[in-house]
Amino acid sequence: MISHTCECRETTYELCAAAGQGFVRRTDRAKRTVRETAWTLTATARRIFQQILRGEAR
Repeated sequence: MISHTCECRETTYELCAAAGQGFVRRTDRAKRTVRETAWTLTATARRIFQQILRGEAR
């Protein structure tokens, strides 16, 4: 894991990466669900993570 949002929230996001590839994981504790983006280049996963943090992602 490279970065993550605060664990105090009901929904958390994690930026995960290894060997030049990465993905973003979304955990919703209220719904008990975990979703992940597809593996992609780390730079792309970082951009997606930043868009999530800025509220720009869909």
